[in-house]
Amino acid sequence: MSFTTPHVDFLNDLDNYLPLGTLILPLDPSSSLGNQFEESYPEAVYSGDLDRDHQARELHRSVWALLCLGWLRAFARKHPQAPGQIQVRVYVLPADVGGKYMERTDKHWDHLKKLMKYIDTSSERWQGTQPSKLPDNEGNHSTLEHRPENQDSLFYIFNTLPSPTPSSAVSCPISSHAISCLLGGLNEVPGLRTNLYAYQRRSAAMMIRREVQPMRTLDPRFEEFECPTGGKYYYDRTSGLVFRFPRFYEEAKGGILAETMGLGKTLICLAAILATKGHWPSVPPQYSVEQRHTRSRVGSLMDMAAAAANRERIPWRSYLQRMSTTGEEFGNCRGILERNVPSYTVPAPEARRSRRPTNVQSGKVIGLSTATLIIVPQNLLSHWRSEIAAHIDNDALQIYYVDSNESVMPSARELQLCDVVLMSKSRLEEEMSLNSNLKNPCTCTEAENSRCSAHLSTSYSSPLADLHFLRIIVDEGHDFSSFGRKNNAVFALQKLCVERRWIVSGTPSSGLLGIEASTATIETLSGINDRDSLLVMDILERRRRSGIELQLESSVRKSALLQERKDLEKLGSIAMDFLDLHPWSNTKGGNDAASWKQYIIPNDDGVRKPKSLANVLRSLVVRHRVQDVEKDIKLPLLHNRTVYLEPKWHDKLSLNLFCMSLAVNAVTSERVDQDYMFHPRNRASLNQLITNLRFSGFYWTAFTKEEVTKSIELSRKYLENKDGLEREEEGSGSLRNGDWELLQRAIRVGEAALRSPSWTAFSAAHELGLYIDDFPQNARKAWSLTEDTPEAPLIVGASQIAKAQSFVDTHLYVSDPASGLGALGKSAMDKLWNSLLSKPTKAVKNAHDDPPNPPSPPKHRDAHLSTSIQKPATLGKRTVSRTKSIHSPKRATDARPDASRAHGTASTGELMPNRHPSALKSALKSSSTTQPVDPIDRSSILSRTRLCGTASAKLSYLLDRIIVLHESEKILIFYEGDNIAFYIAQALELLGIQFLIYTGSLSALRKSAYITTFNATETFRVLLMDVHQAAHGLHIATASRVFFVNPVWQPTVEAQAIKRAHRIGQQRPVYVETLVLKDTLEDLMLKRRKNMSAQEHHKAEKSLLDDDIMQQLIKDADFIPLLPEEVDDIGKQMAPLQKPQRLFGRLNRGEAESHDPDRDLIFPDGMQVSNRKRKGSTRGSLPSKQKKVGFGT
Repeated sequence: MSFTTPHVDFLNDLDNYLPLGTLILPLDPSSSLGNQFEESYPEAVYSGDLDRDHQARELHRSVWALLCLGWLRAFARKHPQAPGQIQVRVYVLPADVGGKYMERTDKHWDHLKKLMKYIDTSSERWQGTQPSKLPDNEGNHSTLEHRPENQDSLFYIFNTLPSPTPSSAVSCPISSHAISCLLGGLNEVPGLRTNLYAYQRRSAAMMIRREVQPMRTLDPRFEEFECPTGGKYYYDRTSGLVFRFPRFYEEAKGGILAETMGLGKTLICLAAILATKGHWPSVPPQYSVEQRHTRSRVGSLMDMAAAAANRERIPWRSYLQRMSTTGEEFGNCRGILERNVPSYTVPAPEARRSRRPTNVQSGKVIGLSTATLIIVPQNLLSHWRSEIAAHIDNDALQIYYVDSNESVMPSARELQLCDVVLMSKSRLEEEMSLNSNLKNPCTCTEAENSRCSAHLSTSYSSPLADLHFLRIIVDEGHDFSSFGRKNNAVFALQKLCVERRWIVSGTPSSGLLGIEASTATIETLSGINDRDSLLVMDILERRRRSGIELQLESSVRKSALLQERKDLEKLGSIAMDFLDLHPWSNTKGGNDAASWKQYIIPNDDGVRKPKSLANVLRSLVVRHRVQDVEKDIKLPLLHNRTVYLEPKWHDKLSLNLFCMSLAVNAVTSERVDQDYMFHPRNRASLNQLITNLRFSGFYWTAFTKEEVTKSIELSRKYLENKDGLEREEEGSGSLRNGDWELLQRAIRVGEAALRSPSWTAFSAAHELGLYIDDFPQNARKAWSLTEDTPEAPLIVGASQIAKAQSFVDTHLYVSDPASGLGALGKSAMDKLWNSLLSKPTKAVKNAHDDPPNPPSPPKHRDAHLSTSIQKPATLGKRTVSRTKSIHSPKRATDARPDASRAHGTASTGELMPNRHPSALKSALKSSSTTQPVDPIDRSSILSRTRLCGTASAKLSYLLDRIIVLHESEKILIFYEGDNIAFYIAQALELLGIQFLIYTGSLSALRKSAYITTFNATETFRVLLMDVHQAAHGLHIATASRVFFVNPVWQPTVEAQAIKRAHRIGQQRPVYVETLVLKDTLEDLMLKRRKNMSAQEHHKAEKSLLDDDIMQQLIKDADFIPLLPEEVDDIGKQMAPLQKPQRLFGRLNRGEAESHDPDRDLIFPDGMQVSNRKRKGSTRGSLPSKQKKVGFGT
């Protein structure tokens, strides 16, 4: 390459080059090199070793290419410390130097990347004071390509990010004052009634600090290195670029508020909003030129002063509000300021050239707004409203609530008067959709003669798009991430003009989990705090290395790599699509486009680019380390234990019948082809079977008599068709070793089930089996599900005994409450059995006859598996108790945290009277001090009738615990499978204990009402919650007892559920109990889960069958022994209650049937379900119309 004279002068000046490092090469015996450095590069010397020769050729090709380009200079001499070697000092021309003298194309930087593998960067090698080995493909720790910190796991990086240390030293004095108010101490933020903890103050202050003065950070693609002679340079490992000077980018004006679950993220956001009340956003730089508004005539002095105040972004709203507290009024001043709100114009796009005349489009005027737009999931709207009510003074913020998709959005002018606009994610998507069905509201007095835009156009332009908001906060914003494609929420957000952007989520992705997800699930004996320093450090060190680096089996490593990629893709979507973080959001076709996938996401070998990820997380995330939070607050102790229960007769039968299904299928299919349940094509059916098997650990009635009979017949027929079954010999016609005995045991299990009258009855009727002592003798036979044995407890279904209880309780004050009980029982049982007949015309003569068989399942090749591989039908839909509690539904005061301290929800704090007026009228009524009189004479047998046991070991244990605890503590029960909740609810109804069931089928309105009611009143003592509904922002700190009725396979799901109760605002120690049937498959599952690594959990996150060990445990699942004394002894079959419970005349059952369950619910804004709709309310149905949006304080 030829150079002009200025070029040559530039290249001859060695100061323009960076001393990069040293190369050590073999010395050619014929070389004329001396002991002094001279500018030259020796010819390649080959050793005859093919590998080494290949490396030498790669090295020399790269060096010579760069030398010819003038990008490199080399100085060589004989090595003073190592005879037979040459020391070469290498200087490189940085990419940011000499641009006007030569063109620097990207394709040549690849040569420098190859050279870097062999460059020794240490100062000792540069000086020649130490000998060095010849270059090889392993390199050494002084090269740029080898750093020990490269493989820290994503979990470790996230949990060791430095805690926020904000400073009020920012250029904007108004924002500096806001930060100082937050960091100053107690009650420094006007309008905030709650005292913040120190870490909450730091987080809120850091949010404002990042918004108003984002730091300039080194381009995350580059790393800083030290030259061997001193000085610094910056190297991009991916592109090979070397810079002399650092290149900086501004951090995003926002980020991710990722404080640990339960540490008050909502309160932190509210504090930041209050501290910056009335602050104005800036006009975007691209629109700030020539945007001065020209008046048509000279304005008044007040108008010009108001325009100047707004132009200088003076927060006059907060000033005027503060001065109005002294009694002064500023109506005229406020009106003039609002009339002169600043705006800017977005130019219209250039019209395409056309010969036809076209209309000239005018630019769009965007008004500035001091409002914060808060976007939340629908089920968290009430949570935010209650938080605002608890922590913010009534007149501190002007808030506009958008409650539903039917709400009419106000004009942009009205929205400019707000401090906060709170709306749901679904409403935002619909509002900003191009194909929105919403209509532009008309404000005309005579619509038919109107010429307003609402009547001239059918399209709808959202007022939100006409404003430039100060801030947007997206709660649980991890749902907005979708790497590689944009969902509706992202499109909606990109149509908004917002200066400051925040995602609020303690778990931005499944891999970005706080350490509490690991500590919460650890079983303890004496109780721990999940911020215990030693425990935290131990977990961090064990999970420091990524699954890619650990010596794990290939499938686990592949799963860990896939999971990390997914996590980083989600983070990239947040960074690029929502936060507009540079350089990652740079235009792809631009000069400085940056690929998130190339720099951040691990390659196929699992190697992640060092430091880039850590730098990005530091620039995005606001989060405290657990040890720093611990200095400010101590949560109550968390006690977590596993309760091992002995399975009872019906537990054993249910679990054994599932094992029977698997055993019969395995043997008769000979474990080959698609007939085998574990064949890959049967994965969906097998997953459902395993799910049902896990549910059966609580209670199960879905097996039918026909299925069991068919399995027995199939097994016997298979055995008869085999020759030489007595001899377990090898050969195509004989059974494999052990299969003959396996089928025989399966047959014995099926026969035991068919011989059991109670199992047959419970399965046919799909009833929860209960055992009753001292039932009126003349009515026993009518109510019994089986052939009655007078001296044994009565076996009855929960639905039937509830009818008997209701009948007696509504006739307590007649001379003989039991009169007619037998006739009612006969009628009820006849109706039950007739409903189960395949032909409704057939009747059952006697209630105690053998129950009829339900219709046969559809025939197919695995008919004996039909119900075990199907999702069970939901047996009940009622989600709120009909029982009227003896406890007055008064406001919870004993469990409510001190309102002067920060806590995670307002629902446990003071409820404002104007929030829920109609509900509070019922919920806050005073209790009677008169002790009720027992309505049943003690001499009556009805007073001695007791519920003495159930058919489920877990249910009996759970009822014992609830009976003891429910009067003094609130109870949270997590379940999987709606039928489990239904069985528990049936038992609680009988005991007169009011409950709520929080399930996925509920509407968002009813979900929020259940949480608010449970937290704010004493009416409902038990909340049953689907464990998979417990992971998003719910605050249930009024509950201090937590039960898992089945072990949870995913530890993160369990931890999220526990943190609903163990969080800020909890005043009691939290006790967690997980119920496990001893020596069963769920016992093995829990033990396996505890021994799995984080990478193995990621691999099997969706299904436990993805874990090879767990799958083998299922294949090898053994039958539970059935004891001979259990077969006929009802007492042995029953799971007894520790203290039998009275059935009739319970003091809280008198008005059960007439009591309206929705009367005690607290709906948002006092919105009650209408009487006309209440019949459907127990099924989660809601009125079609909801309250419209409106202003609130």
